[in-house]
Amino acid sequence: MKKYIALIMFLLSLLFLITGCSEKEISNNEQEEDGLSLDLIEAISEEWKSSGHQYAVTVTAGRGINCARCHDGVGYAEQLAYADVDFLPEHQAGIDCQACHTGFGKERIDTGLAELPFMSEPFQGGSGAVCASCHNGNNNPDTLFAQSEAGELTRYSYPHYGMNSALLTGQGGMEIPGEEYLVSIAHSTIEDSCVTCHMPVTEEGYKSHTFKADLKYFDQTCGSCHVDQTEKTFNIGGLQDEIKEKLNKLEKAILDATGAVKIETGGGAFTYYDAQGNVITDIPHEAYVATYNWRLVAEDGSFGVHNPLYAKSLLEKSYNYLTGEDL
Repeated sequence: MKKYIALIMFLLSLLFLITGCSEKEISNNEQEEDGLSLDLIEAISEEWKSSGHQYAVTVTAGRGINCARCHDGVGYAEQLAYADVDFLPEHQAGIDCQACHTGFGKERIDTGLAELPFMSEPFQGGSGAVCASCHNGNNNPDTLFAQSEAGELTRYSYPHYGMNSALLTGQGGMEIPGEEYLVSIAHSTIEDSCVTCHMPVTEEGYKSHTFKADLKYFDQTCGSCHVDQTEKTFNIGGLQDEIKEKLNKLEKAILDATGAVKIETGGGAFTYYDAQGNVITDIPHEAYVATYNWRLVAEDGSFGVHNPLYAKSLLEKSYNYLTGEDL
């Protein structure tokens, strides 16, 4: 009985010690252990909730591991083991903390390496390798080019949504054999690649988790190299205006060459429609190549900023390949 009472007294004493810790003391302990206070963790979470990564896209992820490994947080973090189990929509999460900071994601950050479908060697992207492992277009354009040229395409595949590293690396476009493509080395070799510009350090000392290129941090990102740039703009030297003009001209040339009035994407393939709404099934090889690169540069979203010289080269050479004229 005495032993029982002693045990009760010990547990009560322990409970007193635990509850006696102030919230501030607990917060300080957490900060010492993790390097971030609870307030900063909450700030990061709020930023993340404003990004597209918060959403759980059940329909897409439910198509299988090839989709779930980038459209589901659990599927991404545990994708090697995840391939052996059925997709469980009730357990789906967005691309959350676990996705990038455990398992496969943590390995990408720690090694700085990402396997990209259009590169024979791993992309050395620093901590940005975690981004590039999904944001890469999910296609090898060299394979698609060869199949298209041989008339063996089963569908007109496009660079998948979020193809940013395909442009950034200067290697993910559909290149015409024998042509030389210019690449902006300064952009493709930035330390930590995507993270350097899309996750700048905030005034509070943590990396931004909106994942947006924000002019608020211009001096820390673009301005760190473009030191003579007095105006805070991503349209340095009119680059974005130039790319938009080239995109419009290339799109018109594609429509003229195919007889299409619009081009839609869905299910992994381009669909070309004529004025009556009918699907055009016979697309010239040159037009397909041009369409692939047009979408790559347009949907990348930076309008050339990720790799100015490569973006220009892809558009100009695609236009010449299709029309025989200079862009």
